[in-house]
Amino acid sequence: MRRSHIVSLILVVVFTAASLAGVLSAGWSPVLGVQLQGGVEVVLRPADEVSDEQFERAIEIIRNRVDAIGVAEPDITRQGTQVVIQLPGVKDKQRAVDLIGQTAELRFRPVLQMFDPTDPEQLSAIEEAMNQVQDGDIGDENSVETTEPEMPDSPVSLSDVLTPPQEDDVSAMVALLGSSGQTGFVLAPANVTGEVIEEAAATFQGQWIVNVSFNDEGAKLFDQMAAANYGRQVAIVLDGVVESAPTINAEEFNGQAVISGSFDEAEAKNLALVLKFGALPVEFERDDVRTVSATLGEGTLRAGIIAGLVGLALVGAYMLLYYRLLGLVAICSLATSGAILWSIVAWLGESRGLALTLAGATGIVVSIGVQVDSNIVYYERIKEEVRRGRAVRSAADRSFRAAFSTIVWADLASLIGAGVLYQLTTGTVRGFALYLGITTLIDLAVSFFFMRPLVILVARRLVGERPGRLGLSKIAGGVVR
Repeated sequence: MRRSHIVSLILVVVFTAASLAGVLSAGWSPVLGVQLQGGVEVVLRPADEVSDEQFERAIEIIRNRVDAIGVAEPDITRQGTQVVIQLPGVKDKQRAVDLIGQTAELRFRPVLQMFDPTDPEQLSAIEEAMNQVQDGDIGDENSVETTEPEMPDSPVSLSDVLTPPQEDDVSAMVALLGSSGQTGFVLAPANVTGEVIEEAAATFQGQWIVNVSFNDEGAKLFDQMAAANYGRQVAIVLDGVVESAPTINAEEFNGQAVISGSFDEAEAKNLALVLKFGALPVEFERDDVRTVSATLGEGTLRAGIIAGLVGLALVGAYMLLYYRLLGLVAICSLATSGAILWSIVAWLGESRGLALTLAGATGIVVSIGVQVDSNIVYYERIKEEVRRGRAVRSAADRSFRAAFSTIVWADLASLIGAGVLYQLTTGTVRGFALYLGITTLIDLAVSFFFMRPLVILVARRLVGERPGRLGLSKIAGGVVR
């Protein structure tokens, strides 16, 4: 047996043992998907009809938001007119649910008038002023005079005064409430919107605030608004609610602004996050929010492990009965591949947030058949050579080249299928393709660097010229079958 075979075998064993020991000592383990460890599933539906471009843009923004809050391997897919979002192992489920569908439309509007939403007289005055602007009776909508109106026959309700969400036009004057609901604001058209935000970050400076950086266009627009409204209040409006209304105390801000309000830490960080990745171009409604309990996930995982172990046991028993010593080599190859796969998946879970989903586990189970097939192709080639009269030692060495060519082409077909599925699909199918591809690549490496030298070692040291140890037997005339 050539020394290179021994060296290859030793290196694979050392690498496998070292990688497995490394991830175990670091406390790493595969990150499980929502079906295996529990989590939350949210189904969103657009409130109105939207274009495909808007829908895909909204999904991209949702994915960026979820990635930013650190959810490992979220599954975000479009299913017809719905978006299905699966968040495995998320700690603050309510925060995640509230965050992913938040519109986060930010606007800076000059304050024209403040009013008490509980005062009927003020509500009547504001309604009259708003109607005059809408009817075109007031030439300058940036100045609203609320003279004492005649009291109407019936009191004016707050809902008659406030601008409905569907009529919140960026270029129109609106009446909105503050976040506390205790103050109303009549606001001029928005000079600056969240579309020009480049960066947003939450910081604590006596209170939680959000620092906002504008791009070049936004910086110019914000300074123009500041110069036009110096010494006056400008409302910071988020999703139709006035979060704060600070007084402009400078005419130039150099592309920087501060959003202040009655934020706690979580609210400030959430606001910074959604502003950073942009407003959703689609208003979503929640069709369903379902929590997958950890108990249910553990049950699914347990059932999957049991099924996998039973399958492996049956495969191992078959290989031992049919191929004898070579069957033992097949089991060692599967064990080596499994240890390498565990190390890779644990490392990817820790460093890249890759999660092992139920579909991914299915891909791994399918790959067991691919790996066993690689062994069978080699073993059958050896048997064929022995039947032709070649010595077992010689057959084991010479058969691998032709067998490995078949293994490569077979694995290449699996890789092509996995690659096409990964590129053209999303969600669970993509997870299946990813793990099938990873395990197929491992099979190629283990077949060449581990299975081959181990088979040659077994053939030379343990089989010799006794083909019965390979599952072959002699019949009359010395013919091997």
